[in-house]
Amino acid sequence: MHKRFAIAALALMLCAAPAFAQQSPNTTPGTVTRVILIHIKPGHGDQFWADLRQHGKPIYDEEKRQGLLTNYSVATKPTLDNPEDWNVVLTLTYPNWASLDTFTSRADSITLAHYGSAANRTAAGNARIEHATTVASFLVRNQTLNPWK
Repeated sequence: MHKRFAIAALALMLCAAPAFAQQSPNTTPGTVTRVILIHIKPGHGDQFWADLRQHGKPIYDEEKRQGLLTNYSVATKPTLDNPEDWNVVLTLTYPNWASLDTFTSRADSITLAHYGSAANRTAAGNARIEHATTVASFLVRNQTLNPWK
């Protein structure tokens, strides 16, 4: 009895798997975006922006030039819901999910070339903590709405 049930359940899963893997008729998947919500610590705005301009921008520009990123953007939020709320959002857009599999190894040479050594890169990352905190960081899949048929 249990063996029949297990075989039936396996057969049902195998038949249903293609339906779960199918793309939605409502949207077409696109790029993948990392959204990073940042809170600049009071009195540290100048240091935060200087670091982002001196280190972030050249690295993101090179990653974009080499095809690791399709785009990046920075935006500000003029209001706070609470004292620790985010006030800057950084978005990093990747071509697709698969590009994340090799991103770290491919970006490593870019960041090492910029900072000169792994120790300098780590020190810069540690110093960054003095100026801002990450409130949230998450991935979203961009979707294009399909036309109504």
